[in-house]
Amino acid sequence: MSAARLHHPRLSRRLLLAAPALLLPRAGHAQTATPLRVVSPWEYDSPDPVETGYILRRLNIAETLVGVRPDGQLTGLLAESWTVGEDGLTWRFRLRAARFHDGTPVTAPHVARVLERVWSQAESLSAIPLASMAAEGERDLVLRTRAPFSPLAGTLTDYAGVILAPSAYDAAGRPQRPVATGPYRVTGQQGTRGLTAEAFAGHWAGPPAIGAMAYTAAPLGETRASLAEAGEADLTFTLQAQAAQRIAAAGRARIHRVTLPRTRTVVMNLRRPQFADARVRRALSLATDREGMAAALLRHRESAAPQLLPPVLAEWHDPALPPLRRDPAEAARLLAEAGWQRGADGVLAREGQALRAVLMAPSNRPEMPVMAQALQAQWRPLGIAVEVRPGPSGSLPGAIQDGSLEAALTSRTYVNVPDPVCTLLPDFTGTRQLWSSPGFANAEMERLVPAYIASFDAAEKARLRRRMVALLQEELPVIPLSWTEEHVAVSPRLDPASVVLDPYEQSYGTAGLRWA
Repeated sequence: MSAARLHHPRLSRRLLLAAPALLLPRAGHAQTATPLRVVSPWEYDSPDPVETGYILRRLNIAETLVGVRPDGQLTGLLAESWTVGEDGLTWRFRLRAARFHDGTPVTAPHVARVLERVWSQAESLSAIPLASMAAEGERDLVLRTRAPFSPLAGTLTDYAGVILAPSAYDAAGRPQRPVATGPYRVTGQQGTRGLTAEAFAGHWAGPPAIGAMAYTAAPLGETRASLAEAGEADLTFTLQAQAAQRIAAAGRARIHRVTLPRTRTVVMNLRRPQFADARVRRALSLATDREGMAAALLRHRESAAPQLLPPVLAEWHDPALPPLRRDPAEAARLLAEAGWQRGADGVLAREGQALRAVLMAPSNRPEMPVMAQALQAQWRPLGIAVEVRPGPSGSLPGAIQDGSLEAALTSRTYVNVPDPVCTLLPDFTGTRQLWSSPGFANAEMERLVPAYIASFDAAEKARLRRRMVALLQEELPVIPLSWTEEHVAVSPRLDPASVVLDPYEQSYGTAGLRWA
């Protein structure tokens, strides 16, 4: 669908009416009577925080014990303070005198039960070598680890660890309702694509300035752009650069931008012969025109990723690292060296195995299917045959787990918790990959990551970081394509000075917003 057609007011209206659960009030209502209208791609399709806790956290409906500020510093949420013992094993968290949305108090015994339920399922929490967790009185939670785990406090920002009230669970202990502690409390739900909420007067930091909120999930990028362009939303997240330019030109919203520690990558099933050899992965990288895609498709040449982690993660980005580059001739040489030869159909083959792959591309990130098609075109001259298959982003973990994955594009955040090592741990040192290439095994990486996690020494951690990022550049278990810029459309109803974009994607900042 072309941008010109999206400009048409009748088409925009049809898009709005066709999207399920677009329950946002019209801008013409008085500001005091209308809620803050938030739009993003993400559906609230499960009451289980392990699956959708990130939505509740971003909307400031639910809170974890620890949070992270937009500058990357940890801050207390439900935990007002914490300490670690001299042995590096014993952590004590002091809880605030906070209350849930139903008025019941937050207590350490209940927090322990909530965390025990999700611990083994949560991507980052499950990496903590927990020996025991116990409440001491009503406000102290004590965690003891089997080995030193220096990023523990930051790991408690894992969205699966949002704390829900006892009344949120059924008799079997399954979460059913989003009764939490955040500045907003849920007042209604409309299928998987709509939540309404009101300011929670009993919040420990005080209620937000805007008294009500309506959230709409609009998975299609065209729909989100049309809502923002028509003035039907106050905050619209995850917009394509082209759509952001058009929205700004229409004058119905301002565009705010922030660079995220999120990288678009190619993940591959390294258990399959096409991708097991690092020479093939390097060849695919050398055949990739990152700068061209960044300029033409993302409208931001600087987002091309010559290494995995972006400069916004200053401690993890190494400007001295030799950058990933484009060199199709070197790519062809590597493939020949690895034994791949062209067959009669022009596709490379080795020992009866063709260098073919289905490349999954998440359709709720509108740039991804287009980037997949660009890769298809860039790799074809080398004899690499790719079939692009768009689909929901949530299908990737299932394809990894059942072994059907061949290759996929994904947009991977490396700060699910503030320290990227907590993402490197499951992605590159274990067998529980959910969003990364399965089958990667590297003995050095398996030594480096635990050594980093166990260390509380800043100089030692810096040395280990440099070697980890260099190793990822050499082995390419995933192929970096581009870093991510978040484009957010902000309604003129909002005071622009109150809009704070969070590069760590923990909060949409709704609690701090003010009307203009």
